[in-house]
Amino acid sequence: MSTTAKSLLSSKEIHEIFSVKPDQSTFEALQLMAAKNVGAVVVMDEKKFLGVLTEREYARKIVLFGKTSRHTPVYDTMNRDYPRVTPDADIKECMKIMTETHFRYVAVMEGDELVGLVSIGDIVKHIIANQAASIDHLERYITGL
Repeated sequence: MSTTAKSLLSSKEIHEIFSVKPDQSTFEALQLMAAKNVGAVVVMDEKKFLGVLTEREYARKIVLFGKTSRHTPVYDTMNRDYPRVTPDADIKECMKIMTETHFRYVAVMEGDELVGLVSIGDIVKHIIANQAASIDHLERYITGL
């Protein structure tokens, strides 16, 4: 059975979706990222998913253009065209999309509802855990334990 986006989300240590409103300042979004120790926040208008603001967008759309985060709304900084997958998308599909689009996150959507974000870090942790379990299983098999 292949690992799905839904199972990756359920295995995450933090299940909360950290979000900001599009009219908040980019500075407020950065404060939330720092407080929660995350590299991205979701941008929501009420319950509607609008996009994602990451540290990368901040660097490319604020810092490089000499703007200030205190005076720039999240809507002007966020990425509105974020890759999306369904909860049943497998891990390989998520990795393929991340590789092709150069995004470190994919939005997991059930219809129009955001279920969560899967990050490249979530995928790496999953792969490492599976490899460790496989190695342990093989070592036990070889040694006869």
